[in-house]
Amino acid sequence: MKIETKDPVLDVAIIGAGFSGIGMGIGLMRAGISNFIIFEKSDGLSGTWHDNTYPGAGCDVPSHLYCYSYAPNPEWSRIYSLQGEIKPYVEDCAHRFGIAGNVHLNTAITEMHFDDTARHWVLSTASGERFSARYVISATGPLSIPFIPPIEGLKKFKGQVFHSARWPKGLSLKDKNVAIIGSAASTVQIAPAIVDEVADLTIFQRTANYIVPRRDRAYRSGEKARWRRFPFLLRLKRAWMDKSRDFFSFRAFRKNSRVAKMMSSAALRSMRDIVHDPDLRAKLTPDYPLGCKRILLSDDYYQTLLRGHVNLVADPISHMSEESIYTQAGREIPVDIVVLATGFKATEFQAGLRITGQGGCDLHERFSKRLSAYRGVSYPGFPNFFTILGPNTGLGHSSMILIIEAQIGYILKAIEHTGQGTLDVREDAEARYNDEIAADLENMVWATSCNSWYKAADGTIPTLWPHSTAQFRTLMAQPDFKDYEITP
Repeated sequence: MKIETKDPVLDVAIIGAGFSGIGMGIGLMRAGISNFIIFEKSDGLSGTWHDNTYPGAGCDVPSHLYCYSYAPNPEWSRIYSLQGEIKPYVEDCAHRFGIAGNVHLNTAITEMHFDDTARHWVLSTASGERFSARYVISATGPLSIPFIPPIEGLKKFKGQVFHSARWPKGLSLKDKNVAIIGSAASTVQIAPAIVDEVADLTIFQRTANYIVPRRDRAYRSGEKARWRRFPFLLRLKRAWMDKSRDFFSFRAFRKNSRVAKMMSSAALRSMRDIVHDPDLRAKLTPDYPLGCKRILLSDDYYQTLLRGHVNLVADPISHMSEESIYTQAGREIPVDIVVLATGFKATEFQAGLRITGQGGCDLHERFSKRLSAYRGVSYPGFPNFFTILGPNTGLGHSSMILIIEAQIGYILKAIEHTGQGTLDVREDAEARYNDEIAADLENMVWATSCNSWYKAADGTIPTLWPHSTAQFRTLMAQPDFKDYEITP
């Protein structure tokens, strides 16, 4: 599938070297396309697993499902691997499949535009370099830009304050009074990991969460030996994990779901079995249906809250001073270190990157009217530009690697079909597709009245896929080229 060129134009430019970007590079190399560069703004591979180094950082998807299907790893140490294993796995795949040399680290793409005359893309870096490419694939991911809450007095605080995704190297918490602002996915990992080191730990909770047991454990040496000897056992294990999540877990996200009621009862029962104090139970009991917000997994978060030097504060924050956090009820809490476990700008796709398409159209102006894409990959007016994990591709029940690989396969077919030409999705096809997605989302629990990071400011849901992963793979198995304008 080699694209023959006699000029310095890249066949493909990939932005981002996380699971998506490295997977896309491997896909190109396996298809015979080697004239590509993966641009990575940071100093290392693996994307979110390079950025998120906080204590306890790990994946809430089982390791054997959270890896490339063609690169199973019999050496995972436990059911749910930590950051320290996931990052080396991505790095190993980049070297094993021969694409490490295609990665340019510390190279942030800040602007790109489509040259209508030359019919290719021109990319500019933060340092002023320029590159040209026939195809551009953005693999920056939706959880890459930290959200910093607008707390009055935050900048006046004299102690250390940082986002959980920017954890300082070598930070010591010994005998420190630490506050974590936020109580969702990062916090349920951080709090148990640091509780034995800190003097006092205060967790500021805005919303209670459904937390289900993780049931994590280390794999036994005999299990790993069997997987090394009989690789098909890993394929069967992965297939079972995939199918069971589609068959059972996905049903929890439908409105008025029986599965959701079962899971909700089980989650609350688990909390009550551990937390006996009625006031703390009340703080930890959600007032919205399960699945409306992200369901969390933990085996030790509730136990952490019972420690004598740990305090859960549900009273909203009023402001901060140089040394303290104040709640709206007037309580002052002196702290030395503040961790902002406040999530990411999940609905600001392609933030920090100016993208100008055909005829000067601006992608962010388009997003201001409707945050959408065709099958999560294509945008009208932006020829030969694709995104991986674009709008409406997120999952609440399974592994994003399944979505990533389906989109990579789709993009490779599109490139093979188009060659040195251009393809641009039709406006009517993109609108029709997203009208159907919006209608399907109305049947899901995310469309209920509760607020979550899944929703945009206008109440629409541009983040999530409203069907099973199997249905997504079927959708992406073959591009419908009638929905594109293709120019030789």
